[in-house]
Amino acid sequence: MKFVVYLLINKKIAGADLIKETLNEIYSYLFNCDKLYIFNLFHEPQIQLMELLSQQDKIEYADINNRGEVINYQRCMKHAVSISASYATIMETGYYFEDAAYNNIKRQIINNEFGNDIAVVTPLPVLTCEEKKDTQQVFRDVLGAHLVGSFINVDIYKNSEGFYEPYYQTTFDYDYCLQVRKNKKRIVLVNNEVLRNKNFKSVYKRFFFKSFNGYERSVYNVYYETRNRPLLWERYKDFDRQYIAIDKKQQDLEFREMRMFEKNFKEKKKVIQQARIDYRLNKFGKAFEEVKF
Repeated sequence: MKFVVYLLINKKIAGADLIKETLNEIYSYLFNCDKLYIFNLFHEPQIQLMELLSQQDKIEYADINNRGEVINYQRCMKHAVSISASYATIMETGYYFEDAAYNNIKRQIINNEFGNDIAVVTPLPVLTCEEKKDTQQVFRDVLGAHLVGSFINVDIYKNSEGFYEPYYQTTFDYDYCLQVRKNKKRIVLVNNEVLRNKNFKSVYKRFFFKSFNGYERSVYNVYYETRNRPLLWERYKDFDRQYIAIDKKQQDLEFREMRMFEKNFKEKKKVIQQARIDYRLNKFGKAFEEVKF
């Protein structure tokens, strides 16, 4: 079996601290995968980083244009198909596998410990500020998963419809999970193998004698998730009403948290309103970058 990893970089990796952090992220999977492909989406080459990785013969590097998350992920999977990989894992900067999580999941896949018809095996996503407690349940089937850090079955992807391009950014990964589940494939979450995410900003607010903590959401993703989710709900309304009901409640919770915690909620409210208008106008693909608020 052939396990490959794709690292998507969309910012300049420069300065001793950021370079060290990025190297540590890469080392959390590099030595246990068969090949690492680094796709640089930033408009300048990553010269400093690649000089430090030049001795690693299992790494290939390419500068490519950033065409949105969906197309970027598609490129990775199409390449994985072309090289006859068995499983592909797509990583982004700010994510790393905790301890030996990558190798442990790889070993479990090779040993067929999860059973048959596995389209996606995902580690447990945890923010770096959160504590993780192990459970006795090794893995469980789930309705959907964020694909960053997941092990994507390349053969199943090859025979699927792939990632749905109109989303452009966000949502496509959950759409893919619903798509393959509709074709009787499984999404498996490995409970005790952790993928850490450093890409968040904590926000804090105090009401009377109580303190509340939350996480700030980027305006960019708020727009695309608000516009895209109703499209996903419409696409799969006759397949999985349970997932759609859960996702609608989750979006309502996210809106309440933004209203409670975030100082720039007035700006986000305008973005949310525009996203809803664009959905009704059937305006998909790249859109937020063209809107003036």
